[in-house]
Amino acid sequence: MAGETIRADAICLAIRPWSKTSHVVAWLTPSGQVATLVKGAVRPKSAFLGQYDLNYTCEILYYARAKGDLHALREASPMERRDALRGDYRALALADYFRRTAHELAPAGPECAEWFELLESALDGLTGRAERSTADSLRRLLSFEMRVLELSGLAPDLSESRENGSFQLRGERRIPVSRETMDCLRRPADEKNPKILVDAARVIGVFYTFHLDCASDVRRTVLRMIYNN
Repeated sequence: MAGETIRADAICLAIRPWSKTSHVVAWLTPSGQVATLVKGAVRPKSAFLGQYDLNYTCEILYYARAKGDLHALREASPMERRDALRGDYRALALADYFRRTAHELAPAGPECAEWFELLESALDGLTGRAERSTADSLRRLLSFEMRVLELSGLAPDLSESRENGSFQLRGERRIPVSRETMDCLRRPADEKNPKILVDAARVIGVFYTFHLDCASDVRRTVLRMIYNN
């Protein structure tokens, strides 16, 4: 791989300044995460102006350096801009949380293909014309998070058949879960009751605290935005 020029589909995860005119861009590709240096990215005549931004899916061409993890971006062509996110702050907040989670947890190698598909599908779902209600936002959040747990090998056991079930955290501690909440966690996209969706979001928040260390502050902010609107 080192010393090769590689073409890949990639989702823009994060952008940070490298110098006055250059960026470092983190991408999620089906083969893993890639960090690229974009020289002269913000110069007035740069070929990269408007070619990438957060939440974009692009076709990128980069030179894989033999030393270090920062590669040289040669080309970036947007395939899906998802401009609709810019007009919906709630969807934009969810997109930010989804990107950060993938950035922190997605593995390297072929296993990343499923993470790429998950993030792309989650971002695409936020750009549609579906109802932007509290329930809709919570359904999207929970569907994404349950899939993240599955891909991470940490999916909770939801097979409990008692009226009021529970599932186990790390060690011996268990979270009590009502039958309705358990059903919601099994099929979050089907749940219509906002109260049950909120309970399910709280349960998964506790599960995340015990098992995953990712974007907790962002998650709390997103939930506050959802609950208060």
